[in-house]
Amino acid sequence: MLEAISAANASFLEVESLSDAAGRAIARMLGIEAAVVTPGAAAATVLATAACITEGRKDLVARIPDTTGLRNEFVVQAGGRTFYDRCLEGAGGRIVLAGDEGSTSEADVEGVIGERTAGIFFYAPGAANVVPFHGVLEIAKRHHLAVIVDAAEQVYPLDNFSKYVRAGADFATYSGKFFGAGSMAGILTGTAAGVAAARRNSYLAFEGPDAQAFGRHMKVGRAEIVAAYAALKTWLEMDHGKRFRSYRLLMDNMRSRLDGFPFLSFTYEDGSATADPKPPDSLRVTFDRSRSPKTLAEVVKELHDGEPCVILRPHYRWVEPDRDYLDIRVSTLQDGQEKIIADRLAEVLGG
Repeated sequence: MLEAISAANASFLEVESLSDAAGRAIARMLGIEAAVVTPGAAAATVLATAACITEGRKDLVARIPDTTGLRNEFVVQAGGRTFYDRCLEGAGGRIVLAGDEGSTSEADVEGVIGERTAGIFFYAPGAANVVPFHGVLEIAKRHHLAVIVDAAEQVYPLDNFSKYVRAGADFATYSGKFFGAGSMAGILTGTAAGVAAARRNSYLAFEGPDAQAFGRHMKVGRAEIVAAYAALKTWLEMDHGKRFRSYRLLMDNMRSRLDGFPFLSFTYEDGSATADPKPPDSLRVTFDRSRSPKTLAEVVKELHDGEPCVILRPHYRWVEPDRDYLDIRVSTLQDGQEKIIADRLAEVLGG
């Protein structure tokens, strides 16, 4: 991927044409109608929101983010709300919560749909206390509403890249950092009409002859476009069994270094939120608080403040008082770094 970025940076070309070509290539790889590279999954959600509100109409595109009087409401299930749904507000969308934090039912969702509703937002893969994806699709179909799926982390199994749009969602967003493209890139997938409407609100449209689109601040250059394409192609073609075996080796290495601490226990966990089970990518280290010489908060703070700085989950600023475990996600590590982390943790614990 870095070679592809370097080659792109060495060439000056029309970014609009490059973006369109990459979008067509990505759509072909995924077997869907359309795609466009964006500067991250959050930007993809903002553009999908703008597309739902404007439907690509030139007069409405020029108004964003002023959506006064337009269909600008998006239903979000309170039972599965995350801070990512704030992206809906970036293009002038208004969040309307359905249900409560405990649960959201189909009746709750339908009960808040009105004449201003433009779409329903679904955070994948869903949760036990919310209306599942296919239920959301049925509701949206009955009310002729768009569905935006935040699938940022849903990059494995590989079918996750296309299943939401193939099933009937108008949009699904993906973050490049989860398939090797880095945090600078994301992908908006969807129907041909939907992606075209999103594009009319984007940086690419702003640079056109009318310069009416609001998306100038969501710039995507040739490096991001090529990175997304190259990384996705590599991700779709790689041996994921080998990838997970390498993760297991990293976790085994850390566990063997830390096994001598009697107040620690270990499990291998799937650190990502996906609907389908997959091999683990995180070593969970659980502390026996009655025997540990330090609290979990003290441990993660010392790891953060030491040299080298080690940042784990939970972050030292967000340690719940009753939490007794930390997760070391190895998918972001290079060979050898797992030993650095294990040695630092052993040092903090006095071993």
